[in-house]
Amino acid sequence: MRGDIPHLRIVIGFCFVAITGYAIFSIWAVFYSRDSTLLGDVIGTWKSFAVAAFSFWLGSSSGGKAQENAASGKVNDPVNYKEIEE
Repeated sequence: MRGDIPHLRIVIGFCFVAITGYAIFSIWAVFYSRDSTLLGDVIGTWKSFAVAAFSFWLGSSSGGKAQENAASGKVNDPVNYKEIEE
């Protein structure tokens, strides 16, 4: 099994084109369009992109910190808990 992403250049290329296209649309929507609903949607989408990028960074930086339990050889055993009866 290979550890690389198939067609990585195509994936990066499409992502670059999509973000560039949305950036151009955003410039038009913010500076030239007079529609406040469209402006709010564009700003909300960029905020969502920022949250997604931060979440990806946080997840990828935390993912490498998982360590094997020396006793069982398993990664991050679940914590035992008691169910609360109602």
